Amino acid sequence: MTSSSINSVAESSATTSENVWKVAEGEVRKPGLQHFVMTALFTGIGIVVGTFGSLAIPLGYITAFWPGQAIQTVGGIWYGGWGGIAGAAFPIISNAIAGSAPLPISLAYIPGNLAQSVVGGLAFRLFKADPRLRSGRDWTIFTIFAIIVSNLIGALWGSGVLIVFGLITSGAFWVTFIGWFLGNSIASWVLGVVMLKFISPIVLRSKAFVKRVWA
Repeated sequence: MTSSSINSVAESSATTSENVWKVAEGEVRKPGLQHFVMTALFTGIGIVVGTFGSLAIPLGYITAFWPGQAIQTVGGIWYGGWGGIAGAAFPIISNAIAGSAPLPISLAYIPGNLAQSVVGGLAFRLFKADPRLRSGRDWTIFTIFAIIVSNLIGALWGSGVLIVFGLITSGAFWVTFIGWFLGNSIASWVLGVVMLKFISPIVLRSKAFVKRVWA
């Protein structure tokens, strides 16, 4: 077997589903400059996509198809806590640019946006799912936790915030909640799948990939 073949086998072994999250013996993983860079980059991408996404369809205080949700979804899976920071931060700036929500409301949205950004990532690490979605189990974990659970929390929280601030009545809660949940879920599933399938192989080989929470 040639040295190139050995390296290829080693690389393949290092990125199998069961080893994606495993920290190898002697491997040093700690927060570094690359994580700050990726946080800033994902925040910037989220601002652009969340504000100017051509597929965004505003419906009052919610959006029927918000592409920014896909950034939140994959950010937490790839970059752990750093993705969570980006996912909670960029909607504040995006809302300010688009004029879709005053600053106090955007700040009140933070817990919901944080949940949308970290639930999927935590589930992938806990259940050792592969970000490349290679098996039916990976798809199931992604759909249940990164899409359904995270967006249920986000929609419940966001709709509650609108009631607290008097922007919707209690009678409009369920209509708002359903529209919020379905709009974010569809966007994060469709665009999230594309990103995970085609970009994850590159991210997993980068130093910025987070196996634990912060490194």
